[in-house]
Amino acid sequence: MHSQIDITNVPENDIDVWKMIGEGRVKGCFQIESHLGKTWCQKLKPENMTELAALISIIRPGTLKAIVDGKSMTQHFVDRKHGQEEIPSLHESIDDLLKETYGVIVYQEQAMEIAVRMAGFDLKEADNLRKAIGKKKADLMKEVRGKFLEGCVKNRIDNSKAEDIFDMIEKSARYSFNKSHAVAYAKMAYWSAWTRYHYPEKFFKNWLRNADEKIDP
Repeated sequence: MHSQIDITNVPENDIDVWKMIGEGRVKGCFQIESHLGKTWCQKLKPENMTELAALISIIRPGTLKAIVDGKSMTQHFVDRKHGQEEIPSLHESIDDLLKETYGVIVYQEQAMEIAVRMAGFDLKEADNLRKAIGKKKADLMKEVRGKFLEGCVKNRIDNSKAEDIFDMIEKSARYSFNKSHAVAYAKMAYWSAWTRYHYPEKFFKNWLRNADEKIDP
């Protein structure tokens, strides 16, 4: 008789599980089982929970449609991860903040922290920025932009540099995601992948039992 497994405590550094994900063998795995998920798993080859959370965030339509310098922000992320593209330095005060996402503003929380560091926003002002991003409110974004540029001037940051960075924040409004959601999704995606790898028979029996017209193996 098998002892019950606490799926929330399985090791997150299982090399075989990460290899399976990187090979695109993700049918039945939460959030990444689609053709899109499979394709980008093969391209990115995530090796840890941080990269898997980012992957789940950057395979949504907004990121794939955000074209900069001839390619999507999703492709920029992948190319930078594999060393095929240089990671740009946006400003020394925020480079560490964007390190884990290779210079791409993937999360709303990153935009908020940029505003705090560069423009001296308080938590309420940063939350207004989050709302403007999350709700795609153009009028609110315009108001926040003025405050951001004003704050950067006070912090002796070059106006053209401040303009460029806010433009990036504004563009990211089309695709940036909530990081806490992304991390939660990544954990569930990994747990399902771990179960698929170690207990494939049970995994697919349950998957088929709960599937709706899922005939693709």
